[in-house]
Amino acid sequence: MELALLVLLMALVIHFPRKSGPARVQRGNSLTPRIEVTFNDDHKEEMILDTGASVTTITQNMAKTLKVKPVGEAVFTLADNKQVKMPLAEVESIEVGGAKVENVLVAIGNVPLLGQSFFGNHEVIIKRDVVEFRE
Repeated sequence: MELALLVLLMALVIHFPRKSGPARVQRGNSLTPRIEVTFNDDHKEEMILDTGASVTTITQNMAKTLKVKPVGEAVFTLADNKQVKMPLAEVESIEVGGAKVENVLVAIGNVPLLGQSFFGNHEVIIKRDVVEFRE
């Protein structure tokens, strides 16, 4: 009986992987990690993983494609200490490497950045070729 239960559990783990997992890093000409992100279960975008960004930022084109509407605005301080005002919106879901967060606050700006509004409740492990998000 125990062996049958063990085999069943192993089969479930194979068919239903854990919620978090590695995301492949695409570096291109930059050392900045870029990873593929899925919005609303079906729209994929390559984004920069930015551990210093408090909010995930999508571009105007992404906002248009995802059909998000601004719900407010906020002032953000960039890495060069410059302050900019950006519209805020909410996307239904963001998923990376099996980690999924729903109803995510995003800013609408110029550069697609995956920030802490997505991974703030996850442990983030950045390796050479993959990024892992663990709850």
